[in-house]
Amino acid sequence: MSVAVLVVAGVVSGWGTGEAVADPTTAGTLYVNHDGACSDAGTGSASMPFCTVQAAADVVLPGQTVRVEAPDGLPYVESVTLTRSGTEDAPITFTGAAFAPGGSPTLLTPKGSAPALTLKAVHDVRVQSLAIGYPAADAVAVTGSTGVALDRLSFRRPVPSGGGTGTAVTVDGASTDVTVSRNWIPDGYAYGVRAQPGASQVTVTTNVVTTPRRGGIEMAGTSGAAVTSNTVTAPCATGISLDGASSGTVENNVVASVPAKQSDSCPAPTAPLYSVSADSADQVTSDYNAAANGSGTAARPRPEYAWADAPYTTAVSLHDATGQGAHDVDGLNLSYPTAPPEHSVLIDSADAHAPGELTTDVDGAPLVDDPFVADTGTGTTARPDRGAIERQDSITVPGDDMPSPSRGVAPFVTSVRTDDATTGWGKPIATYSVDFGDGSAPVTQAPGAPITHAYTTPGVYAPAVTVTDADGSSSTVRSAAVDVGTTAPPATSLSGALATTADGQVDAGDALFTVAQPANAWEVAYRVLTFGDGDQESLADGPQKIEHQYPAAGSYTATLTQTDLLGRTTTARVTVHAADAFLPVAARYDAERTIPAHGVLKLSAATVHAGSDGVDAARLQIVTSGAKASGTLTVYTDGTTRPGTSTVGFGPGRTVSNEATVKVTPTGAIDLYNSGSGPVTVNVATLGLQSHAQFGRTYHPATPIRLLDTRSGTGGHTGAVAGGHSLTLTVSGTHGVPAHANAVVLDVVATTTKGSGSLTVSPDGTINSGVSGPYWTTGQTASAQIVVPMASLVDGKVVLRNNSKSSANLVADVVGWYGPTASGSTFQPVSPVRILNTRTGTGGKIAKLGAHATLKLKVAGAHGVPASGVSAVDLNLTVPSPTGSGYLVAYADGTTRPDVHSADYTSGHPAAGAALVKVGADGEVDLYNAGSTAVDVDTDLLGDYTVDTVG
Repeated sequence: MSVAVLVVAGVVSGWGTGEAVADPTTAGTLYVNHDGACSDAGTGSASMPFCTVQAAADVVLPGQTVRVEAPDGLPYVESVTLTRSGTEDAPITFTGAAFAPGGSPTLLTPKGSAPALTLKAVHDVRVQSLAIGYPAADAVAVTGSTGVALDRLSFRRPVPSGGGTGTAVTVDGASTDVTVSRNWIPDGYAYGVRAQPGASQVTVTTNVVTTPRRGGIEMAGTSGAAVTSNTVTAPCATGISLDGASSGTVENNVVASVPAKQSDSCPAPTAPLYSVSADSADQVTSDYNAAANGSGTAARPRPEYAWADAPYTTAVSLHDATGQGAHDVDGLNLSYPTAPPEHSVLIDSADAHAPGELTTDVDGAPLVDDPFVADTGTGTTARPDRGAIERQDSITVPGDDMPSPSRGVAPFVTSVRTDDATTGWGKPIATYSVDFGDGSAPVTQAPGAPITHAYTTPGVYAPAVTVTDADGSSSTVRSAAVDVGTTAPPATSLSGALATTADGQVDAGDALFTVAQPANAWEVAYRVLTFGDGDQESLADGPQKIEHQYPAAGSYTATLTQTDLLGRTTTARVTVHAADAFLPVAARYDAERTIPAHGVLKLSAATVHAGSDGVDAARLQIVTSGAKASGTLTVYTDGTTRPGTSTVGFGPGRTVSNEATVKVTPTGAIDLYNSGSGPVTVNVATLGLQSHAQFGRTYHPATPIRLLDTRSGTGGHTGAVAGGHSLTLTVSGTHGVPAHANAVVLDVVATTTKGSGSLTVSPDGTINSGVSGPYWTTGQTASAQIVVPMASLVDGKVVLRNNSKSSANLVADVVGWYGPTASGSTFQPVSPVRILNTRTGTGGKIAKLGAHATLKLKVAGAHGVPASGVSAVDLNLTVPSPTGSGYLVAYADGTTRPDVHSADYTSGHPAAGAALVKVGADGEVDLYNAGSTAVDVDTDLLGDYTVDTVG
């Protein structure tokens, strides 16, 4: 219920009739505000208010007002006891602060079982415009006090654990001259208002009490009681009662029954609506009351009266027997406390001279004359209705009688029409009053010229237009808002990062967006974040963190669009390179198949372990053997056009291996094409997966670092490794490879070979989990770049085994590693594309790469590779038809050429080599021919690694 800052004076006391308005001076005001800086040790000033109501109650002086504010809407949880008094000319006033439209009044919630407020042995005290919250027993208690007024209090339901045994307002037997007026008391209480034996001069007027369990208003042994113009609905016992030798008047009340069954919470649903005991009957007068006990000729559910302990079912029977209730009415239906409907017998039919009758109703509306109803009550100016709620003139305020324009940039001028409101009763409009909601004083004038106002300060305001007719009925209409904007709309801010775990693993397709709070957040109407993949999300107020999983690797533009209250938009964008993180797989050969000449082998997702969430590519090792003719093997995505690239070159009588990264379909299938004129046997092993929807590892390319060279003793091993023998090499925790690396990328070379054979590289301590390659013939120098999964590695070592029957010298260089470090690079797979062919001019060169010559190859900013943030590219190098022996070196442009073998070739045999190559600062890689003859070179791009995944 809306609560106005008004106070009613006790009409039975010496305060006179009618009502007064509390208007204390600033010096006479103590402030309570627990939102922000406050101190119970201070003076209660506006700048440093008290934190608690009790602190103010302990020091308040006569004539002062305690203003209890709650701008944060949070209750004061405390049980306050007031022991200080005012004087007749200078009462003490406690008031809740005025609140914004749609807000809530200041709420005082009791702590424990004590009442929220106890007035103990005080006099001349007024309490008004507070909400009393959720008591466990009594809510407000007046004990041993006199000259007390409780006005415009809004009660909350008691807590369920209270069992419905408390009373909203209780007045003890030592109190006198107490007025309880214009309060809303909900269900859940045993009694709404109760005066105990010995109390005197208690006025209970213009209150609404709903569904009391044991009594709505009870005066027990109270002398000089006045129970006037109250509305009590659905009582589960007597609505209004006077007993225990009470004396006084009962006038203008409405008590309404609703059929109910007896229960613990409704002990007496058939009790009389009004009751005056035998020991009180001679001292009480009752008239102008209404019993809403059902209409028609059907039997009434309960007696309407009990007078001197005798029941009476109708107002007529009461009057005939007792002479009381000469003007009472019944035969009404009423289930909820509302204003009487038009033409109701409750309208203009009350006694205007009844003790305690006020000039306003429970909501502060005036008592007005309804021209459509004959006046059957008393009075000449005021025409009160029965009960606590007065029917008012219906005033229609057109929707365009609101500030117009309603939005603009400060300062701007708006105006309100004042010439077209109408009334249901045909009464003339007396005034328009506009509160523009910005702290300026309301403007009130007669109808006619528009009311204008200049908004000078940016903000959102809730203006209210109040139209009042000649009799004082009014209607207040509030517009949605007036939006006064700043000169420029609030700026937007959007940033992003990839989702990571505590140990640094990254979900390279899962972006975490951060949206900052704009400087003028109040001015923002709504914000929408579109992710660039067709999805979007509307954002709540305040700073936000939004997570979004992209459906596939690729570049996306996320856009934050912010619309302010004036309809202006600002945007912020961030590019997300949804990518893949590496998932190492224990290396075991997964498939061995023979592919016929010009045939295609399809391998399923299950075969290459690529069926899990978000897998976009697989790192495979492919070994060819048993070829009947020369040819190449091309690995590509199933269901796509076969690219003009090659993965492995093979010939009769030779076993050849290479590694390659291949994109997979959503089902994980890949194809292997044999270009040769004869069959060839292939053996495929999965070394790792690239997924955009799983937490995995990032790649860290390195300038090649030599770990092992048995020719010189580097790495602690000197001399060729005998056939069938192994050596153990420490990798993790040394040469820039951290101890927590999950996979390492090595360039390995076998040279000065004394017989044909191959090399196997395995994590130390594992069985049947090695990576084979390279393979060689007698006297051949052979090399391979291999990814060694090290998930099971506990000592940071790998084992290199010479599978030949003869000795060979071994060389190993670190070119990179994978690990759970969010600062590394993530992978973007591409469909294989040939970016260099020296025979056709692809890549800008139509000539063989000369002996000891270098070729620069642009990779970043070309072929779909980002122009910046690229740390490495995944290449496959092929020497298709060498006429001599040698090797290629691939390295970052602008760096010193390392002594690594990226692809070894021998005369007459095509050669291929995988190369995860670090990219130079200029976006280029260099290819160096270390052989003594010129060779053609093919280079295929399989993907790239980028650092700047969101930016």
